[in-house]
Amino acid sequence: MNRIPTSMMTQHPDSASRYVPIQDEPEEAVNGLTPAPDGLGLEEIMIDFEGKLTPYHQTAQIATGLLEKGIVPGRDVRLTPRLPSAAKETPFRQLMALLSVIETNYKAREEIGDLAVVEVVVPMVETAEELMAVRRRIEDVTHLAHVEFGFEDDPSAIHVIPLIEEVPELLGSADMLDAFIDAYVAKGHPAESMRVLLGRSDPALGYGLVSAVLAAKLAISGCAAVAEKHSMQVNPILGAGALPFRGHIRLENIENTLHEFAGVRTVTVQSGMRYDIGPDATRQLASILRQRLAKGRPRRFDEDEAANLRRAIGVFTKNYLETFRLIIDPVCRIADLVPRRRDRLARISAVGYARDLPKPAELLHDGDDDDLAAELAGISFRGEVQLPRAITYTAALYSIGLPPEFIGVGRGLDELASRYGEDALQWLLATYPSLRDDLEFAARFVQPGNAAEFLSAEAMELAKADVEAASRRLGIEPGPRGKDDQFHVTLMETSRAMLKQLAGIGGEPLSDHDLESELVRDWILKMGRIRGSLG
Repeated sequence: MNRIPTSMMTQHPDSASRYVPIQDEPEEAVNGLTPAPDGLGLEEIMIDFEGKLTPYHQTAQIATGLLEKGIVPGRDVRLTPRLPSAAKETPFRQLMALLSVIETNYKAREEIGDLAVVEVVVPMVETAEELMAVRRRIEDVTHLAHVEFGFEDDPSAIHVIPLIEEVPELLGSADMLDAFIDAYVAKGHPAESMRVLLGRSDPALGYGLVSAVLAAKLAISGCAAVAEKHSMQVNPILGAGALPFRGHIRLENIENTLHEFAGVRTVTVQSGMRYDIGPDATRQLASILRQRLAKGRPRRFDEDEAANLRRAIGVFTKNYLETFRLIIDPVCRIADLVPRRRDRLARISAVGYARDLPKPAELLHDGDDDDLAAELAGISFRGEVQLPRAITYTAALYSIGLPPEFIGVGRGLDELASRYGEDALQWLLATYPSLRDDLEFAARFVQPGNAAEFLSAEAMELAKADVEAASRRLGIEPGPRGKDDQFHVTLMETSRAMLKQLAGIGGEPLSDHDLESELVRDWILKMGRIRGSLG
């Protein structure tokens, strides 16, 4: 497939409508990559080995299923595995995933005379050295394939796609990519194009909605600068979900996506979009992306504008984390009750891992704002905090009536205006024009009275200030809009007492609770279906 795919289906566990076991994922992938109307008409799949016990042969199963339908992987569609992180999991799991690529390419070479997989996603990238370490492992398995199977010993045949998942790393992405390209070229490899996956979900978990959006915009600008410097193509992928906190990739918001993230060349289409919002809307979304995404041109921020964005990120992060550190313990306990929708590893287990804590002290450059930098450096967390995954975190907060989109935003808007002036606020709103639409969606599910049953008085005082200020600044009216939204409120209120007991909030958790757990999990899923995504 010579052109860049515009849509990438993923195996994220964010669907409230369907649990997808691992054994169903090959068929799911083939259906998603089959042209419409028989399939969804998506152009790429990210086969997920990160934090997930995916069978090593799944990549080959998908390739075989596609070939049986006359769809040639590598030519008509792309198969792009996401490797485990060598740092967070182990290099052994990463090597196993790479061997699955070799198996798939071996079979594809026999069938079609070419490679089916030419790229792999490397998650949680922070440095160029990490990428070069993966490149060395690719060279090792490529040489093994040459010795064992007679493959051409071409270490440049499989490319790496760095996945950048935290705000400080997004802000420094241009420097990291620049260093990687220099190191790659120094080893004698060609550097004509590369793809970069920009996370929208985990940055929101650690730094809040506004910070995640602004950091993605700066990273897109940085990709364009790197492409110009090295006279090559750098093609960003936007990794985002259906709810606004995780990216707002849904059919009714596609115009905002095309405008806000102009310059991205691929957009992920996660499980919530495909199952909860539905196949017809997904086919339409894929068609629009195919026709229009490549026409977008990235906005290039100059040094002064970049400094303005970093200061805004600092302000919104500070306000977000002020609430986040007060709510993370009860939200973690609720998040652990959210039903699992894929065969992912547990958040904390012998082979699982939690996300890193936010690093607010790393957001600003010297001279951006020394006072704000000192405030960010002073943010700390109480005790040992293990973060939930972004999907369950989002689901937990929606399920109790405090959509995470609002956290830190209202107070951040007020502080930005008071600290830097109304002009700075208006520039921000012009730079992120769909903020109102993002919050308008989330406002339908705001129920502070219900949330107050789960969170401390101090946290609720900040949350109410956020909702009030955002509503005042942006002209939003919180509350349900129609019958479906009202039913969401009913489900929330019905589940409240049991959810509190199961999570051990305000008392001891239930000791014998199979029936209660089943009921609460069912209600959480029903609320997710109304929203169009679990989290």
